[in-house]
Amino acid sequence: MDPRELIQHFVESMTQLMALMRQETELVRNKQYDQVEKIQRHKVKLSQAFEIHQRAIKKNLSAVETLSTEERSELRSLYQVFRETLSENMLALKAAQDATDKMVNLIISSVRKARGLPENAPAHTGRKASIQRGYGAYAASGSSGQLMSRTL
Repeated sequence: MDPRELIQHFVESMTQLMALMRQETELVRNKQYDQVEKIQRHKVKLSQAFEIHQRAIKKNLSAVETLSTEERSELRSLYQVFRETLSENMLALKAAQDATDKMVNLIISSVRKARGLPENAPAHTGRKASIQRGYGAYAASGSSGQLMSRTL
């Protein structure tokens, strides 16, 4: 692939991913979580494309050498903006996750209080705990589980 074409693909994947991350950050800040889910698959695909192009550039660093000093400076600046956008996106997603966790914990605490349970009471999932641990908990009852443990 032509070095300039390689760089062009890298820049395009970076700018598309950056635009999507900005959109996602805004959706999270506006608490439009149902919309966030819709763009997740697209974000994964763009992230994969970006990673592929970034690896291609790393393998062919001579492609960067074909750029003028001004073009290299522009590429560095664009990459810096990309890193800042990535950081903002990660912080917004982490803040949303923390808020969700806090809300779930408040709900659990309220339910426990309403039922008269202590705060540190273990949560019951409705399933009986298995006595066996590890793979033995999933083995069929009878000799097959015993045979497996003797074989290992």
